[in-house]
Amino acid sequence: MKKEYIRVLVRFLQTAFLTATVSFALCPISCKVTDEGLQLLHGDYAAPVLESYVAESEKRVSLSFSEPVTITGAIITRTTPFSGGEGSSEQGGLSSALKAVSGETDGISVSLSYDDDGRRTIAEASEALEAGARYALYGEARDENGNTLTFCVPFIGFNSRIPKIVISGVHPQFASAPSGGGDAKCEFVELYALTDGNVAGLAIQSAADGIDKAFTLPAAEVRAGDVIVVHLRTKGDGCASETGRDLSLSSGWYTSPTVRDIWSPNEKACLGDKEDAIILVNDFTGDILDAVLYAHPETAAWSNENVKDTAQKIAGKGIWKSALPGDAASTGGLTASKMLKRSGCIALRIAAENGTLGDIIEQAKEHWRVEKIVKGAVNPVE
Repeated sequence: MKKEYIRVLVRFLQTAFLTATVSFALCPISCKVTDEGLQLLHGDYAAPVLESYVAESEKRVSLSFSEPVTITGAIITRTTPFSGGEGSSEQGGLSSALKAVSGETDGISVSLSYDDDGRRTIAEASEALEAGARYALYGEARDENGNTLTFCVPFIGFNSRIPKIVISGVHPQFASAPSGGGDAKCEFVELYALTDGNVAGLAIQSAADGIDKAFTLPAAEVRAGDVIVVHLRTKGDGCASETGRDLSLSSGWYTSPTVRDIWSPNEKACLGDKEDAIILVNDFTGDILDAVLYAHPETAAWSNENVKDTAQKIAGKGIWKSALPGDAASTGGLTASKMLKRSGCIALRIAAENGTLGDIIEQAKEHWRVEKIVKGAVNPVE
């Protein structure tokens, strides 16, 4: 009986040893067996994350990742705005962008360099990219554990020739055409060029609307003294952006063949009717180039926190004398047939021509007034 007990015990220990050996072979120290199944304890199985990217020059795009990576297969292609049907052709072929990546069409070759920790990658194009043109950077990022991320980064060709430019007028109110047609009185911001340059990458941001509704201007060559009317709502026919030499393409209530009309595709209400903080930004660098604050003369405090914060930011940079609504341009008497108009713009242009214009131009409510707009004409810049 005792021998039988010993024999059973030996068999049990042998079975336990074999079970443990098999379990160890199947499950290294990076995992364990639970009642619910295999549970991973260690290891990196997540793809790297592309955290940010920015065009830094006519050739250079910078990408920042969540961890050190190596980029393979990088190429830049010229693109058109994305649409729902871009993924394939009618014959089921590749889109133009994917054809370039696959080698079916020409792309722009890219050289790569990395910073010391490997998280920031510089993609250098083999040729200068056109200012304001749409491009896409394709590639695959691989981390040290072999996890990969295939990415497509859309970006706008860098503009190194942004002119000195100011906001010379604002029309923040809307009125439908009396006949219900397309000749509506839409919101716009008027710009005045102090020097020659290209407006690609200039962005108009309204604190009342939020930064996600900002409008970025397309490429267009301008000369010192040019007026650019940026219509922030498209309504009816004739809303054609004049990016070339012909300034008679656009029609509408507040257009003129003597100025350059640019149209945002937005079709909804925009800008604050009575109060707002509007800034003109270099979208490539994030620098604020100019701004305007406006409020009703009886406003004691900003009703919108974002407007308040933006006003403080503008005043802090010395662009506006004060962040208080009482020190903003007055909207008293403003209607859909009137606009806020700035004075002193011609003097600024002359100072720019003479090289005496500083980087910061401080404004105050005294520089702005409300005046009536004439249909089919633009009020002259002063």
